[in-house]
Amino acid sequence: MSLTHFVHRARLFLCGGIFAVAAGEYGPARQVLAQAPAEARKPSPSAAELTELATAIRPSAKANKWQQIPWLMDVNEGRRVAKEEKRLLFLWTVFGEPLDEC
Repeated sequence: MSLTHFVHRARLFLCGGIFAVAAGEYGPARQVLAQAPAEARKPSPSAAELTELATAIRPSAKANKWQQIPWLMDVNEGRRVAKEEKRLLFLWTVFGEPLDEC
C-alpha cells in the first residue's frame, strides 16, 4: 500500500470515528450541549424582534449614496462615456467573489 493510500484511508477512518462519537447517543457532544449556558439555549428571535434589529442596523440613505450612481458593467461602454463627458474612469476589479472573504 502506498503512503498516499494509507493517508487517505487513515483520514476516512478518523472522520468516521469523529462522526460516530459526535453523533452517538452518549457521546461527549451531547454532554457539552446539555451543559450549555441558558443564553445559548434561548429560542430564536421573533419576527418583530428581527424587524426591529434590521431597522436599527440598516444603513441610512446618506450612507448608500454610492448605490444611486449609474454604474456601468462594460469597460468599453465606460471608456466611451468617460471620453464623451471628459471624466476620469474608475475601474473596480475583484478577484473572485467580493463577499467571499468576509
